[in-house]
Amino acid sequence: MQRARILLVEDEGIIAEDIQMSLQDFGYEVCAIAATGEDAVAMAQLLRPDLVLMDVVLQGSMDGIEAAHQINSTLRIPIVYLTAYADNTILERAKITEPFGYLTKPFRDVELNSTIEMALCKYDYQRKLMESEEWLSVTLSSIADALIATDQKGSIRFMNAVAESLTGWTCCEATGRALGTVLSLAGGTTKESMDDLSLESFQKRSSAVCLENVTLNARNGSTIPLEVRVAPIRNMENRIIGLVVVFRDISERLRNEKHLRLLSEMVQQSSEGIAFLKLDHTIVFANKAFAEVHGYTCEELMNRSLESLNSPDEFPNIAEMLNELTTKECTGGECWNRRKDGTLFPCLMHNNVLKSETGEVIGIITTVQDITAIKATELSLRASHEALAEYSSSLAAKVEERTIDLENSRAELKRYSESLEKTNEALKIIIEGIEEQKREVEKKISHNLNLTISPILDQLKSQNVPDTVHFLIKSLEFNLTNMFSSFGFNMVKDGHVLTPREIRICEMIRSGLSSKQIAKVMSISPQTVLVHRKNIRKKLSLGNSRQNLASFLKLNL
Repeated sequence: MQRARILLVEDEGIIAEDIQMSLQDFGYEVCAIAATGEDAVAMAQLLRPDLVLMDVVLQGSMDGIEAAHQINSTLRIPIVYLTAYADNTILERAKITEPFGYLTKPFRDVELNSTIEMALCKYDYQRKLMESEEWLSVTLSSIADALIATDQKGSIRFMNAVAESLTGWTCCEATGRALGTVLSLAGGTTKESMDDLSLESFQKRSSAVCLENVTLNARNGSTIPLEVRVAPIRNMENRIIGLVVVFRDISERLRNEKHLRLLSEMVQQSSEGIAFLKLDHTIVFANKAFAEVHGYTCEELMNRSLESLNSPDEFPNIAEMLNELTTKECTGGECWNRRKDGTLFPCLMHNNVLKSETGEVIGIITTVQDITAIKATELSLRASHEALAEYSSSLAAKVEERTIDLENSRAELKRYSESLEKTNEALKIIIEGIEEQKREVEKKISHNLNLTISPILDQLKSQNVPDTVHFLIKSLEFNLTNMFSSFGFNMVKDGHVLTPREIRICEMIRSGLSSKQIAKVMSISPQTVLVHRKNIRKKLSLGNSRQNLASFLKLNL
């Protein structure tokens, strides 16, 4: 079991320590010790202890009783007073705060323990009782019907929200008032019945009393029709200790009854023929439309069998349709009925069983609708349908013909597509041959260059010539190499879209020339060379890389 947490309020330090040790010996947890009333209130709010041991006389402006009062105003915590004073003035003030115990100093440990245990037990009992009362109050307040409970004297003790709404009295206003004052009823023999609804009268009754034809005179002056039920409240000894009155507003039910009367009138005035039959198929009610469609008056149709209104050729089918109602709840279909003058007309008939509140079949509801005009329209639609079917057949033949033409065109397009594919294959082979020839020519030119010009350049470079002449020789060698180098072709081939000038700059960078030397060879400014170098790095995806451009070009040549 969880140990009880106790807040100790004592301004004498030695006494507080002594009480704390005693409480811990008994198995309690002292969650805090307060020396002033203000501290006691703050700690109670913060720690929410299970019990407060409160010294009455404390340091400061707030004594223990005032502190207890402030704690009780916001928290439900049991409080036990500790005091060396037991005069009547202190006791009267303490009673107002409804303490759970009162110990006079000095006290023994066993008295302290028993007082705390009794206080905790009493608090737990009161808490459960309050929860039970709250549960009961919420339950009664949640009932859909209005409810009023009285005591033995007939004074009101409780009203739920529905009762408050109907009577116009709040529960606080009605509590303690006589039942007849708040629940003012009138109508029929209601007054005499209410006078007889005393607690003594229920000693002779074994069941509740129902009041009919009752009208409530509400507090705001309005009148409300009610259905009222009164029953005694008995205790465990079967002794009547009050009354419970349950009532409901039946305005909606009365409106529904009125609507039923209106519905009856609507049936009588309906343009569709409606008749009520007994189980032997004789007519007990027919509205005006049912009588007129058959050429009779409503009175002439009374007690006639429904079969007598059918064509002789339809009679077996009608009888079979009505007999099916023993296993089905509704039947219906087209039939031919006979008017009073003997003429026949097509009609649409529906039959439904009529049941009582207990589910017993007590009759048949039959509706009849003259469909002569509908039949004429049906014949016209049938003729139109046949014409449409003929046109649809002709249209289908044309669609089929166009479909064959489309299939032929599709086959022709397929053959043309296959021819184009073969032509593309042939062109691909020719282009590959041309590319091979191109590579052979480039190879031969490069070979001839190396055999003729390269030895001359090598001889010139070996001679002791001025730097200017040496630079020109190197530039000439670069330009000749660039003319037949496949590097530019490779750069474009690999997807790097470089301009011819950028390709030449790439060749010179790869050969180790500086920006100034490249500017002099190409007759452009060094700044222009730097711009070209930046664009080349961007196109070669080196914009965010620290890799040397010359090294990259040598590796990818």
